[in-house]
Amino acid sequence: MSDHIEMTKTTPKDFLLATLGGLFAPGLTIFLIVMLVLGVRAGLGAPDAAPMADKAVRERIQSFGVSVAVDPNAPHIERTGEAVYAEVCSGCHESGALGSPKFKEKAAWGKRIAQGYETLLSHATNGFNKMPARGGDPDLSDLEVARAIVHMTNAAGANFQPVLKKEPEPSAADLARGKVVYADNCASCHDTGVTGAQKLNDAKAWAPLLKEGKAYLYNAAIKGSFGGPAKGGNEKLSDADAKVAVDYMVAEAKAAAAPSAPAKAAAK
Repeated sequence: MSDHIEMTKTTPKDFLLATLGGLFAPGLTIFLIVMLVLGVRAGLGAPDAAPMADKAVRERIQSFGVSVAVDPNAPHIERTGEAVYAEVCSGCHESGALGSPKFKEKAAWGKRIAQGYETLLSHATNGFNKMPARGGDPDLSDLEVARAIVHMTNAAGANFQPVLKKEPEPSAADLARGKVVYADNCASCHDTGVTGAQKLNDAKAWAPLLKEGKAYLYNAAIKGSFGGPAKGGNEKLSDADAKVAVDYMVAEAKAAAAPSAPAKAAAK
């Protein structure tokens, strides 16, 4: 008698389990590979630890304060009245603190304007009632105080000009001395206009500077401004000589701006 072996029938369940079992190993392998690739890419995008560590160290050892010292030798740049108001005066005049008249409040400014420009300038410069001298900023120049006063009063209806005391006219001797100082120290720039300097007889270039007044121009010549060096680059030049050179240049600029005698006669 021959042996007969009966095969067990494969059910759908058995087939499914066998299929899943066969796919498990490859699937696991693919999953691990994907995770490895993602891990490498994430590592490439991460910031370098060295710079971060360096930054942390710098933050720990940085000083607690920052020096805001101002160089006392730096030239003083005269600010406009609007700038002085914004930086110094608005602290009180914007809100009316300490009984100060508010900006553009005509009723409050009216009686003050009636006192006259000279009185208001004196009060602002020297202090008055609760208002400190120069608005509490001792570094403000006389011209900056004058400009701030004019900015505030004119906004309330006045018609003042930021002028200081009437400037004395230089003597003929002063002008003669100024011409010599000019020739020795200033002519190299102001005769040619190099470095942006105003040419001596260029009335149009000098016009806005003449409006600033002698005090402003003296300060600019002595300390340096407009891109030019202090005292024309001559450190040994005295302040007095720098001033007479300014007197000479101003006189020449005014002469260039004034109509000539023949032109006046023709106009008549």
